[in-house]
Amino acid sequence: MTTILTLLASVVPGLLICYFIFKQDKHEKEPLPFLAICFGLGIAIFYVARIGEGFMDDLITPFVEENKLDPNTHFGVLFYSAFIRTALVEELLKLTILIAIPFNHKQFNEPMDGIVYAVIIGMGFAIVENIIYCMPHDVTLAIVRDFTAVPSHAVFGVILGYYVGMAKFDKTNLFKNTLIGLFLAVAVHGLYDFFLFQRYDNWLMILATFVLMGGLFFSRKFITRHQEDSPFNHPNLIEHFPDDKTRLNKKIKHQPSNLDYEDNEILSTVLYKMKEKESLEKEEEE
Repeated sequence: MTTILTLLASVVPGLLICYFIFKQDKHEKEPLPFLAICFGLGIAIFYVARIGEGFMDDLITPFVEENKLDPNTHFGVLFYSAFIRTALVEELLKLTILIAIPFNHKQFNEPMDGIVYAVIIGMGFAIVENIIYCMPHDVTLAIVRDFTAVPSHAVFGVILGYYVGMAKFDKTNLFKNTLIGLFLAVAVHGLYDFFLFQRYDNWLMILATFVLMGGLFFSRKFITRHQEDSPFNHPNLIEHFPDDKTRLNKKIKHQPSNLDYEDNEILSTVLYKMKEKESLEKEEEE
């Protein structure tokens, strides 16, 4: 019975987050089979991350042993473990899957899709991590992780996906936005782990909760912003979109979800350019 409860506690919260982020994609849902593939790839990179983190451990272990350092109290080693060994390895792998698979797929046709796919990948990673750490009998640990580690991976996914969504529809800043997303995801992930890994004082672990709460706050803002940026959310733009018989027809004015992949890319790019222009005009007025 305990094993079943532990399995449910390890799996269900991550699936609920998948359902939640799926529902946030308000205009055009991503196909479930493709989401399942991304989820499975999230599971797969957990094992790749273990190999990468083992390699990073091998790099630092001789230095730690030679100098008889405590890896949980020595700042340099602690920073390396939290930000490089764990955060960078894991978030880089998530980004690799995000760019390699969904990024150029025809279903990735609005900025919000970046968040959806990134969170789904992250939940695949988080669920298998929960199972490995908590099975077969540690139901208490599974419940604790349901309110810490699992939502934290969702936060990292939202941050990464938000900037990859921007990069997708702003080709001139593609590399810049992708790097910003990776940097911020690694920074928040590393800071969260830093407070969990340290053994300076137990009360400092509480700060990891504040990092998580801050991440959840900004995640809500990121999701709302990309929902508003969707080309499906701007019928006026669609109505004035150039009439090209090879790509558009009259029905599109009333059925924006039927826009093809190239049309959505153009519309999203136009929206971002308009947004940038408005921001510049406001700055000049101030």
